[in-house]
Amino acid sequence: MTTTVFRFVIVLVISAVVAACGFRLAGTSNLPQALSSITLLTSGFDRQQQDALRLQLTRAGAELENPDDPDTVQLTVSLKALPDRRLVSSARDGKTVERLARSLDFSLRAADGEMLIPTRTLVQQNDIVLDDDNLLASRKEKASVLEDLQQDLFEQLIRQLKRI
Repeated sequence: MTTTVFRFVIVLVISAVVAACGFRLAGTSNLPQALSSITLLTSGFDRQQQDALRLQLTRAGAELENPDDPDTVQLTVSLKALPDRRLVSSARDGKTVERLARSLDFSLRAADGEMLIPTRTLVQQNDIVLDDDNLLASRKEKASVLEDLQQDLFEQLIRQLKRI
């Protein structure tokens, strides 16, 4: 009995360690060598959004440098909220369909001043059904969708940077 419990605990610990390693490895990818050291300049970001983008870049293999360092590649990123659009509104069942959209403008400049990527715009949008009778749930759902849009934009940015 004791041996069986001990084996179960050992297998459980090994499974947890292997799973943790797998998740760590799954989140890593390599940016080109030229982008191993980046200065990140942001506009339209709050602190949480900056931290999320920094985390994405770090996971992709970039080392973020001080903005005053002239010997690094400069990634300039601007995040914008596009106007929400009400697509459908039903008074009968109290449901509203809105289109939420965000855009991310970015450019990449080499340390010598050469433009590696001129300003490009990435756009993500999602339609969401909101319940006008349950405003609290609608607000939470909207916040969740906006966070997903932001995350999708950051992942799309990383994919664009990998193509250099």
